[in-house]
Amino acid sequence: MNSFKHNFGDHLEQISRLRSQDSAFAEICRDYETLMELMPLDADDPMIEDVNESLAGLEQEIRSYLEPPGDRSSGIASTQ
Repeated sequence: MNSFKHNFGDHLEQISRLRSQDSAFAEICRDYETLMELMPLDADDPMIEDVNESLAGLEQEIRSYLEPPGDRSSGIASTQ
């Protein structure tokens, strides 16, 4: 969960709860943690653009789960 403190510090309990309840969300979180382990990358690292883009997409998906259900605009997330 340390990977989440900077960007999602106010939502750590909610993230933990959702991870235990929703396997798709848990997978998104694992992917996010895996990419965060690569950071920081050197500015000249050829992977930096792809990693940053992937992290941004995963952060957006995580945020969509943290929004109230009626506020989800992407339709990506579904908590079952």
